[in-house]
Amino acid sequence: MKKTSANFGNLIIRKDYALKYFPCEATNIILQLPRKNKEWKCRFNPGRRNLYLGYFVHDNCVQEGDICLFQPIAKVKEGRFTVIVHLLHKESVHRSPGGTAGMTHTPTDGRTGAKTSLTARVKEEPATDGEDMSSLGHKEDGDNSEGAPETPFILPDRASITPAQEQKVWKKVEAIESTVPVYVAVLNKCNVSRKYGITITMGKQYASRYLEKQYFTGHRGKKNVISLVLQREGKSRTWDTELRRGTDRMRICKGWVAFVRGNRLRVGDLCLFKLMESEEPLKMMVYIIRREKCLD
Repeated sequence: MKKTSANFGNLIIRKDYALKYFPCEATNIILQLPRKNKEWKCRFNPGRRNLYLGYFVHDNCVQEGDICLFQPIAKVKEGRFTVIVHLLHKESVHRSPGGTAGMTHTPTDGRTGAKTSLTARVKEEPATDGEDMSSLGHKEDGDNSEGAPETPFILPDRASITPAQEQKVWKKVEAIESTVPVYVAVLNKCNVSRKYGITITMGKQYASRYLEKQYFTGHRGKKNVISLVLQREGKSRTWDTELRRGTDRMRICKGWVAFVRGNRLRVGDLCLFKLMESEEPLKMMVYIIRREKCLD
């Protein structure tokens, strides 16, 4: 598991493996741990080969360096695609003698390994349409040659979204088809209420990777301040704002209040910011998902 998979729950499936064993259409994939009843519904995008692990990562304390063995068990007749995940935590590998380790460690078992070796515990299951599972040994190489971003969207630092919000975001992001990740903000009181100042912050992860470079190429003006134009999806009107850089993050100020009022934004609404590349001044298209759309 790389940092992107562990921190943001986004995993890119190797191309040849995805074509052979994963669905060819965007769908929900059910993840399960061996001999466990709990299920995690995860969105799969075959175009970018992204499997969004969502709450599976959080609930099972998955960290960078952990090993996950994905065992597809497609049940076409039931209209359901299930993957059994054999989870091997990093520290168990390091402390196990002879390089073997137990499987399926969960937060409830203290993350201690069983005494059975890795190969002994993974039972092979038949693949869809009777195909063999010979490609299970292929190494994840992070193939990203087709230009797909590491992750299709980025949330604010330490933020999380509900399964209903996640589903709506995935659907919208897939329709947007941005070449860079979309920044997703769940609006709170600080973003929409005058009492709290009305501003919005771009998380450190997103700002450092996709906005920081703007300060060094073609932008002049106040120190640590650049112009940012916001435009709502499907609207011709634009809002002139300022993007201010702090010590570890960036904030949209001066003009954000007008954008909030002009679009009647409320606490719980989601704003998806798409960076418009090669635009001068800096411009972002904003897609809005109303809070009531994420209640079902």
